[in-house]
Amino acid sequence: MASLLTSAQREAFVRRVRVEMAKRSLTRTALAEIAGCKERTLGNLLAGQPVRDATVAGIARGLSIDLDTLLGARAGGPVRPAEPQDHADESYGGYLLSAYEDYLGAYVAFRRVFSRRLELFRSVYELDWDEDLARLRFLELQRSLSGGGSPNGTSGASQHAGGVYISPHTGMLQLLTTFQGALRLVTLNRFRRGDDKLRGVILTQSDRERFYQPAVSAIFLQKLTTRRRLSELERLIGTVTSTHADFAPALAEIEEIERSAIFLAGPINDEA
Repeated sequence: MASLLTSAQREAFVRRVRVEMAKRSLTRTALAEIAGCKERTLGNLLAGQPVRDATVAGIARGLSIDLDTLLGARAGGPVRPAEPQDHADESYGGYLLSAYEDYLGAYVAFRRVFSRRLELFRSVYELDWDEDLARLRFLELQRSLSGGGSPNGTSGASQHAGGVYISPHTGMLQLLTTFQGALRLVTLNRFRRGDDKLRGVILTQSDRERFYQPAVSAIFLQKLTTRRRLSELERLIGTVTSTHADFAPALAEIEEIERSAIFLAGPINDEA
């Protein structure tokens, strides 16, 4: 039986599922087991295809997602909408949603590949407003560079998600992912006047075969002008080599960020 969800409701549910998977570092295999469905069926849902209502309900239960709150009332009686919270908690910077409405949407991001020279990595970010926690929220879709998919052998995009911190003193956007003591931070300058790029730096940990070490790269996020399905955005993810049409302009942007948009301590910034 086909799902009774509308296309818009299904899209909202898929986005919430992806956020929850990223927050818990769940693979598709793990979530399918929790939800009691086939991994192939879960993949169909994440690709935007209709699935049975029982499957949606099982996934929602497994991730503790309140479908009534997320999707609105079904036939049988109105649900009074919750009062919207239009500013973030002080722990996130106390910023107003109205000040950052232009930042909501999808972005294509470029940074350097940590393991190989002369290659860039392209991923997809989404910024939206988390009404439950009253803050900006980000979701990044990316794919393993090893080509082997997730550790258990399944393929597909990995994800990062979390809250957005904005200091009232610096105005910079800080996108923080935390999982079991590991932190990953993307710090971005605000839009320049008349521009639609967020420029900054990503600080994470890079796997050096036998050990991990701190890794950093300049990064920029180019906002997309039209809304696209997540399944379409996923196809943009991957490495960009020197023969790709996007390589030269993206590398020029990254080199400009390294020169002027971020401060690197050491001889590169010494005037003497």
